[in-house]
Amino acid sequence: MRAVVLETAGPAPHLRDAVLPDPQPAPDEALLRVTACGFSHHDALIMEGTLRRGVTLPRVPGHEVTGVVCGVGDGVPASLIGTEAVVVPGDIGHRRDGGFAEMLTAPVASLVPLPQGMAATGGALLASPIGVALRALEACGVAGGETLVVTGASGGVGAHAAQAAHAMGASVIGITGSPEKAQRLEGKPWLDAVLLDDEPWEEVVAALTGDMGADVALDTTGTSLGRLAAAMRHGGRIALVGQTSPDAAPFAPAEAIFRELTLVGSLGVERRHVERALSLVAGGQVTPLVHEELPLSVESVTRAYRAVKRREVLGRVVLRPVGF
Repeated sequence: MRAVVLETAGPAPHLRDAVLPDPQPAPDEALLRVTACGFSHHDALIMEGTLRRGVTLPRVPGHEVTGVVCGVGDGVPASLIGTEAVVVPGDIGHRRDGGFAEMLTAPVASLVPLPQGMAATGGALLASPIGVALRALEACGVAGGETLVVTGASGGVGAHAAQAAHAMGASVIGITGSPEKAQRLEGKPWLDAVLLDDEPWEEVVAALTGDMGADVALDTTGTSLGRLAAAMRHGGRIALVGQTSPDAAPFAPAEAIFRELTLVGSLGVERRHVERALSLVAGGQVTPLVHEELPLSVESVTRAYRAVKRREVLGRVVLRPVGF
């Protein structure tokens, strides 16, 4: 099979186009022919060497995967062959090879079948970022009628969290880093306001909420915790779901103490969140945001990496093996 292998990580990550032996499914595993794989900020952090925990190299990256079952290991019914499914990631792309390849193996328990007619490119985003966003919203307990602030509102987790929260009946204020992204987000029905990160948005949030502050916040960047704390009402909740920079975010604990804020970390996704994501997408309440589709190659992975680092991407770049 053809694959893109990350040999070494760093400021200039070393990738190579490779032809590897077709993987063989172990007992209770399935072999999938990959139909689509998202490229996330998480992948970019692995490539640049910022994210090392649980990652072994060389490695085929990519954890946002859909594929068609084309083989099964012992203990798996052959009737599963031909099923298209999204993979709940686990350690895929970290300690086992991921979806920047024509094929991969995955535990059968990690497969969530896609309904007939669902596009593979959108299906690839069901576990991450959409399911990840749903888990974070669950962690901070967003409810209808509340005001939610989302940092990184143009990123995969942020944009899909905003859609899901809007579907729940929340008012959503999105924070983004550039006028270009703000312009692209303006008019989205799932955002009640779009604010620029280099503006004093804490004050604007106060004004938009009648000086009460936001009820809930989702921090997908890890760079705005101190500002978020200052934008919250008394007793507000903040979910931390991402860190896009290794630099520490300024944070004064006094803000959290005096406002009696609840801070909770949210990591990864479980099957139930993927099933919920599938329901929301099938019902038209959440639309997977695909920035661009590219054919699987080192050139495409490099292009996606640079676009993510330049913060040009709205949603996800999706890689597709030739033939899909």
